[in-house]
Amino acid sequence: MYIFDLQLTNYRNYVRSAIKLEKGLNLFVGDNAQGKSNLLEAVYLLSTLRSSRASSDSDLVRRDILASDFPVARLSAEVERSAGNLQLDLAIVGRTTDPSHRAGKRVRVNGVPRKASDAVGQLCAVLFTTLDIEIVAGPPLMRRRYLDMMISQVDRGYLRAMQKYAKVLQQRNSLLKRIQNREAGVHELNFWDQELAHAGGLIFWARADALGHVVPQAMMQMERLSDGLEQLQLTYRPSLGGLDERDAPIDDSEWTARMLKALQNLRTREVGAGATLVGPHRDDVQVEIDGMPADSFASRAQQRTAALSMRLAEASYLRRALGDDPVVLLDDVLSELDARRRRGVLEYIDTFQQTLVTTADPDRLREVMTRAASRFVVQAGAVTRFEGE
Repeated sequence: MYIFDLQLTNYRNYVRSAIKLEKGLNLFVGDNAQGKSNLLEAVYLLSTLRSSRASSDSDLVRRDILASDFPVARLSAEVERSAGNLQLDLAIVGRTTDPSHRAGKRVRVNGVPRKASDAVGQLCAVLFTTLDIEIVAGPPLMRRRYLDMMISQVDRGYLRAMQKYAKVLQQRNSLLKRIQNREAGVHELNFWDQELAHAGGLIFWARADALGHVVPQAMMQMERLSDGLEQLQLTYRPSLGGLDERDAPIDDSEWTARMLKALQNLRTREVGAGATLVGPHRDDVQVEIDGMPADSFASRAQQRTAALSMRLAEASYLRRALGDDPVVLLDDVLSELDARRRRGVLEYIDTFQQTLVTTADPDRLREVMTRAASRFVVQAGAVTRFEGE
């Protein structure tokens, strides 16, 4: 899978830009705050329909047009893939005073309007950023997000289960507060327990299944990048009120049954707390390096290598699940690595059809310059092809 044409209009700091990309490594060079990260964010947004950085859709629309009658950013990509060529178009509508203009995203696949859940993963990408260290050192939310963004691109059933779970969880938490205030009866939880456990079982099972591939791949990458000096361990910690790892459920129906049992066991505590205390929304993945918790005992360099190993494992998972290569996006991460780790990453990403790499320090990335199929300069939201030496 690779993108051969990418267009951005009124997106972030881009007024209008059309970029012809090549197979292989495409290098984007520019000073900080010129639009390099925005460019990779746009590709990832076309893949997942979720921004890697923005807190709202309006943040994605160019500031100069936010006050206009119809503030809209547009992204478009033409993609070659084994499942057939793809035309992907995304419109991001900012807030407007006209009630007939609804803010949000509109997506078309090959010219046909599609729901977000049907458009996610049509273009598949994996994004490496300098913030990836938070996957290892940050709160459980970051590791759940890592799993969710990865699995959603290849499993639409997972994405729909996530959407349903979020809605049911909100309803159930509201009911728990009403029960706590004696405005509702405990028996009313029965229906919501069933709904939550069904969606939760699908999520638990998909996460466990995905990690079955990711874990050995991440361990292998960590060993390779560290020349065998560091060992990475990843362990799924599903929130089920205490699950024996030796007796893990084997399919989604067993996960559902376990969650339903956990909800029933914790009902009194949940009413007291006014919140749901078990379920995928409280999952974690334990990360250890050489047998010690990575967030507390690993150095920043070790944490960064572990996060990088997890991203490389994600790329392998997407390739395996798709039967096609995802587009690999590296946002200014190579310059932070020493020469040995950088060489290890480059050797692996060379096996993928297309990679987009950004840097503000090309002098440190001479080996990347020589590998690049295309080189571009990014300045003030404008992208130009660099043809020099």
